[in-house]
Amino acid sequence: METIIAMILATTALSGGTTYAVTRRDLEGGARVAVALACALLVGGACVFVPWLPLFAFLGTVVVYLLVRRLLTAKLALAASGAVLLGGCSFTVLLMMAALETM
Repeated sequence: METIIAMILATTALSGGTTYAVTRRDLEGGARVAVALACALLVGGACVFVPWLPLFAFLGTVVVYLLVRRLLTAKLALAASGAVLLGGCSFTVLLMMAALETM
């Protein structure tokens, strides 16, 4: 049980910290903290249902954000990566549901 709690906390902290570091240049003040907190809660919440897979969806989202940020404005890149993260976390939960259904 402690391992699961530690995994959820580590994933939440890693996603929040990485988000804060990546968006530090593009956002100002409280927006940086709000975006990092929202991302950490989404990834951590998804990790309650699916261990580790939302972290991979998050890392893919970071790559998408860094690529799209070069093409679009920072706010549009943030909106696009938010949609990708929401879709990725939803996909991981649906994937786990399908896997458990076939067991």
